[in-house]
Order: sequence, then C-alpha cells, then structure tokens
Amino acid sequence: MAECDELAKCMGEMRTFVLGGGTSITWRLEQLEILRNTLREEKDAILKALDEDLGTGADEAQAVIMQICPLLMDIKDTMNGLQSWSAPKKVPTPLALQPASCYVQAQPKGVVLVIGAWNYPLAVTINPMISALAAGNACVVKPSELAPSSAKIMESIIQRMDQRAVRCILGGVEVSKRLISMPFDHIAYTGSGRVGKLILEAAAPNLTPVTLELGGKSPVIMCGGINIEESCRRIITGKFCNSGQTCIAPDYVLVERHVRDEVVAKLKQATLEMLGEGADAAQKMTRMINPEAAKRIVHALREAHGGKVEVGGPAEVPNVDRTERFVQPTIVVDPKKDSILMTEEIFGPVLPVLTVNSCDEAISFVNSKSKPLALYIFAPPPVVDHVMASTSSGAVLVGDTMVHKGNPGLPFGGIGGSGIGRLHGIYGFEEFSNMRSVMNRPLTIPSAMRLPVDSALAKVAWMYAGLNPRMMYAISRVGKVFALLASLYMARRLALRWRSSGVGGY
Repeated sequence: MAECDELAKCMGEMRTFVLGGGTSITWRLEQLEILRNTLREEKDAILKALDEDLGTGADEAQAVIMQICPLLMDIKDTMNGLQSWSAPKKVPTPLALQPASCYVQAQPKGVVLVIGAWNYPLAVTINPMISALAAGNACVVKPSELAPSSAKIMESIIQRMDQRAVRCILGGVEVSKRLISMPFDHIAYTGSGRVGKLILEAAAPNLTPVTLELGGKSPVIMCGGINIEESCRRIITGKFCNSGQTCIAPDYVLVERHVRDEVVAKLKQATLEMLGEGADAAQKMTRMINPEAAKRIVHALREAHGGKVEVGGPAEVPNVDRTERFVQPTIVVDPKKDSILMTEEIFGPVLPVLTVNSCDEAISFVNSKSKPLALYIFAPPPVVDHVMASTSSGAVLVGDTMVHKGNPGLPFGGIGGSGIGRLHGIYGFEEFSNMRSVMNRPLTIPSAMRLPVDSALAKVAWMYAGLNPRMMYAISRVGKVFALLASLYMARRLALRWRSSGVGGY
C-alpha cells in the first residue's frame, strides 16, 4: 500500500506533466517505441512467465500468436495512425452560425488507471495502456495478482518507460480497492461483471469515466446450408484456445435440429483430431489459472445437468503435469437450460451444444440473455442478415470465432452486461481522449446576435430551421457566400438602427 500512498502524492505532478505538454506526439511515439522494443527483447522472459501462470508451454506458438503478436501489431498500428488521429478534425459550420470555423481537438484526459486481467495477462493489460498513452495521458497500470509472474515482467517492462507519466503498481484486492477510489481521470478494467459493478460504484463519487471489458456468454448460432466440417474446426479452435479462458470464447452453440447430429459428430471429430483426449490433450492445452478455477468447471460437469457428454468429462487425468489445473476439452449436448453450464459464463474448456427447432428459436434464446460481447453466426447469407437485424451484441463474426479481435481497425467492446466503451486503434485513442469542441468566430464582421434579439433575425432562423433537408443541402453548397452576404446585410441594418437611435457602432 506504500506505493499507493506515493502515487496519491504524485498524481498532481503527473496531471501537471500532461497539461504542461509533456506528453507531446514525439513523447508518445518514443514511449510506444520503447514498449515495442522491450516486448521484442523480452520475448523469452514473457513466454516463461506465461507458462508459469497459465501453463502455456504446452503450446508456446499459441502464446506468441495470441498474446505477444497482437500487442506488437497494436503498437505498430497506433504509431502509424497517431499523427492523423491527433490532428484537429475540421467539421462543417451551419449556415446560421457563419462566419466561423469549427474543429474537434483530441485532448488528453489526464491520468488513466488500467486494471488488467489474468487470462491474457499482457495483452489485456498493455493494450488499453497503448491507447491511453497514444491519447497523451499519464498511465498507472495494475496487473492481475492471479498471474504473478506476468505481473512481474510487466513491472520490469514499464519501469523502462518515462516514470514521470507511466507507473506499474503490483498488489492484490486491497491495492485495487485503494486505486479505484482515487480521483483518476479515466479507469479501464478487464474482468468479471461482478467486479465491474464494484468499479463503477467506486468511481461514481469522483465522476470518473470507466471503460469495462466484461465478457459473458457469447453464443454461436449454426444452421444448415454451410460447410459444417470447417465451421466445427473454427468453433473448436476458438473454444479451446487458452483452455476456454477467453472473454470472447464461444460459450455455447445453438444448432438447428435437422443438422444437430452432423454438427455434434464434426465437433467431436475436430476436438479429437486437434487435441485428443486425456494425457494427449494435456500435452497441447494450457492449464486453468488455479486449482479453484478447475474445480469450478469440474463441479459444473458433475452437476445433474442432464446433457450427454460426447467427449471429455470431469474425470481427472493421472500422471499429467499440474493435473490439479487441467480440465479435458469437453462437449456436452443438450444440458438443461437452468444448469450451471447454461446460466453462468463457463470460462473453461467445456462446449454445450443446444438443439433448436429454427433460427428464430435461436434468436429468441439469445435475446432472452444478457447482451453478449460477441455473437458468432454460421449460416447462409439471408439467415445471417436476419440474425444480425434481430439481435444486439458487442461484435458479430460470421464464419469464424474470436479472430475479429486481431483487427485493430475494428472497435472492441461490449454492450450492456458485456461491457462499456470501445478499445483498439483509433477507437481506443478516442476512448481515452477528451474530444474537445472548438469554434472560432472572427471579430471583423459585426454579429447579428444582439439583445434584445432582432425579430427579423428570428423570422429568418425560423424559416431556415424549417427547410426541407434536401433544400438545406443545396443551400449549404453556396452557404458561405450566402452567410457572408447575410451578415453584411444584418450588420448594415443594425448599424443604421444604432445610428438613428444615437447608439455608437463600430
């Protein structure tokens, strides 16, 4: 807690550093370059830390592709776009407000707190930090204590950056509670909905804006008339990546009855071909974050869920490294809708498959739940259009699972219970920016607005506001010339009135 006390004392200095121009575009690019180079230099140390926390050594290539490469790509995309994102954005000025020039200025918010998660400890912690720094903020990073080795490597990486504006603080729940009660200018959190509500509550007294990435149960809707075999491979890949400990992992599959048996067979085939069972799967899969997480999944599988286990199950696999943290890849067909598997986010390597009679039944089921972070659709184009028009989610991916997060050009975030705000690329930059409105009106021409308001001006405004949109568009093409002439006319009218009343003019 001593670090929190020190931070509380120096937050004012960090904010002054930002407002004083310390986080210039040049500074931001320098910090991002340091981060990029350090991530590359520390690749082996990062992989070692990830293996210690999540057992990723079983699939080191997955750790590189899913955890390190996305960060390097995000940094590259941010550095390439930073100059244009930061430039003032000119916006049109309505005819009634001419002459004037208007633009939007992206301004740093101040000091941002980033609270990371443990499932992809570097990726979900450093990604928001990239956006916060790109927007010119000072940044305080709190990694998850549940991935201690990764937290240590992040602390080491961040210590190479400018400590006047970039800090890393380690600790557990009490440290997090202390941090979120402090007057930050923005808080970004990745994790559970339960903790997300606590952060919103803690941020409320300071009116601190919050970005929440919360996850939830992301469904798959699957219909006939598609390449079922390839679809099943992609579903299994997304589901069992990182042992299902992914906020956008497909949580369950809703499949039409007439193709259910084929889909289940192909899902099972893909699981056995890619991962195998028992000890074979243990050689290829990451582990659950801790024994408690594994026990939670096993408990859900041992519940009287009423489904048929097609592959895997809750049985322990002997002679497996870190066996107390290993759960087999499991497929359960038609569990009860009120079972743990169908009412709670699984966040583990278990895929329930539910039979529906139609696509509309699948849509109704999805809409009866909290809005998901991602919705996956495997269906012919007309059905895809129908599902998209009838549902709401943070993202939609047609024909695959999870890979949309790898595109920094797409905003990433949830809706309702799955999150608040958007990250990635320019969307993350704007999330951590104060998009300040700026209008500049020249003093060389007298303003038509005076008190009391001229009745003729009110009549003109009334006519203008009531114009047909098409007519307003046509007028806007010559708007500036018209506005200049109108301003000169009104100025002359006012000058004559002031002169006749004995009031001095310009």
